[in-house]
Amino acid sequence: MQEREGIRVKVVAPQEKFMTADDVIAALTPRTRLVSISHVRFDDGSMLDVPRLAEACHKQGALLLLDVSQSCGAVPIDVATLGADFLVGAGYKWLLGPFGTGFFWIKKELLASVRPAPYYWMAVEGSDNFSKLDFSNPKPAASAKRWDAPEWGQPLQFQSRCARRLRRIRSPRKTGNRSRAQPRAYRLHVLPFADRPLRRRKSLDRKLRGPYGCFVARTPEKTAALYNKLREQKVFVSLRESKIRVSPYLYNTIQDIDRLIAAITT
Repeated sequence: MQEREGIRVKVVAPQEKFMTADDVIAALTPRTRLVSISHVRFDDGSMLDVPRLAEACHKQGALLLLDVSQSCGAVPIDVATLGADFLVGAGYKWLLGPFGTGFFWIKKELLASVRPAPYYWMAVEGSDNFSKLDFSNPKPAASAKRWDAPEWGQPLQFQSRCARRLRRIRSPRKTGNRSRAQPRAYRLHVLPFADRPLRRRKSLDRKLRGPYGCFVARTPEKTAALYNKLREQKVFVSLRESKIRVSPYLYNTIQDIDRLIAAITT
């Protein structure tokens, strides 16, 4: 796109340990057209103050594209509160869908300003009535289905079933005076750890923590060795940017967290 559109991509680096809205705001200029950033970072679990960044982008006349792959399905998402102009997300993470599925959300008032890709008959205007389709001069639909890809039906139906399952799981069940919406392990914030296992890092406010956490050993080599040890003990975690990432979800229990801590500390 730099060659085709004449734009310039600028990568923003965090000033301290974690990327913050202030880091990105400081990099904005009157020439900024779009900010593309993750809601929750994949390599440390930190969560962005999106409303603050969205407000700053709009004051500069820039648009905000938010990648919610690491958050949607695990933390509350309210597009009106977030203020982003576009949301993209993968279906195979917290949404429990298969690879190859995902979604794209756009503010309705921006639909006409975004150029559609090559589209097929079900993504054109009037596709609800096949017999009246205008094949001589087709126009993309006015809704977001203008970006649908061919053969979308089965994956989206599968993804829809996953979403319905999540909603059923999340439906609060009254237990005495309390509502229980999901297993306790899901509600845990696995705090990031500092130079050695189980020593907490203090720099992340709770509201800026995503749904998972990362930790490291004293050196990258020891972190890799600990990762291999956990895998050997059937404690399944990920190694991301020389950090061990732990992502408990609906199917995990407190006993799983206890096994993780025991494996780290022994």
